[in-house]
Amino acid sequence: MFKITHLSLLIATLALTACGSDSSSDNSKQAPEINPTPPVAVEPGPFTFAIKTTGDTEPEYLVTQDSISAEALTADGTGIEQQGWNYFYPVGNTLFISGYTNMEATSYKVNSDNEVAKLASFVFEDALEMFGNVDDKVLLASDEPRTGNHTQRVLYTVDAETGLVTSKVNYRLHDVDTGTPGEGTVGYATGLVVRDNLLFVPFHKLDDAGYFATPEPNSADIAIYDYPLTDGAEPKKIISDTRTSHVGVNGTTTSLITTNSGSMYTMSNGSVAAGFSPASTKPSGILRINKDETEFDANYFFNIEDATDGGKIFWFDYIGGNKAIARIITDDTGAAPWGAYNKSLIMQKLVIIDLVAQTITDVADVPLHAKRYSSPVEVMNGKVYVSIETADDAFVYQVDIDSATAVKGVEIKGKTIKGFYDLYH
Repeated sequence: MFKITHLSLLIATLALTACGSDSSSDNSKQAPEINPTPPVAVEPGPFTFAIKTTGDTEPEYLVTQDSISAEALTADGTGIEQQGWNYFYPVGNTLFISGYTNMEATSYKVNSDNEVAKLASFVFEDALEMFGNVDDKVLLASDEPRTGNHTQRVLYTVDAETGLVTSKVNYRLHDVDTGTPGEGTVGYATGLVVRDNLLFVPFHKLDDAGYFATPEPNSADIAIYDYPLTDGAEPKKIISDTRTSHVGVNGTTTSLITTNSGSMYTMSNGSVAAGFSPASTKPSGILRINKDETEFDANYFFNIEDATDGGKIFWFDYIGGNKAIARIITDDTGAAPWGAYNKSLIMQKLVIIDLVAQTITDVADVPLHAKRYSSPVEVMNGKVYVSIETADDAFVYQVDIDSATAVKGVEIKGKTIKGFYDLYH
């Protein structure tokens, strides 16, 4: 999801002299230190962010403050504590926070006192792990086959204005049951995108023994449904393309994006480092579904490995026009299974992708880093705010979309910022 706002806020001062060092012993290719310049003085927020702190349980907080100053971002003495590990997904001016272990989703919105406050909550039986939206009004949320089971998936539809569930339906995704666990496959959704009264659901084919193996990784697959779904819905068609691997990676909700032109783009990784077992033999790449069509464009394939000297795309999100912001794993040689989810693999670079021109531009002045999870970005005054974590520290970076440059901002006193949100506009 992406939202362009006309804020005159954001970083009240982006101090370019860091409170620590950018350097990491695991990263010899990082960008050099940025020369200090005067702080950027702009009108204050409010500004909301989701921060994961450090410690035994690594608690998460939702924090709103008037500006991001030269002081470090922290949850100390402020913020709304969340239970356990959470997904964060904005829909319009409502933020949904869905628990991975506590089986409750809570929505937050600016109230009549001009404060970010709880709007509503609902509970569910199995963890909701994939999210989407219909315009700025409706949240879609689906569970996943965590144990390799062949049961139907559940799709929740939630009103973003009230935070209340408006429908709950069962639906079938990919499902091949041979009767012997480990020999069949089940569909693991990696996106929920509505376009032209159709729901597009890209998916992985996982083994049905619950090991999260990918025995058939050499195709990109998307199930397409009539939308809204009726209970027991099955795909009206499934489209596949063997030029690349399964669409998306675990924990990413934006593996299928729709541009303003109406075209849709997918991202595929396929590497052991991103959780594929076995790895795909197909290159990491981007496919397109043109406006008003429901087939992959046979004349379009953006080979990410060719464009980045062997790199593999790990995450992307739409930022307007023909552009996406993305992270590329620069080198996964010898990476352990799921290695990209571990902070020890400091090999992700931040880039801007022109999806039509098929070009990739490294975002200047951002070091190689690690990153597991990013909620959908919000574009604010032509800028995107990202959390960049190296082996030694974590900082906010302000990325200018047009110039593909970044300004190093304040230090994060915690493990990571899961997302930055504009809930006031």
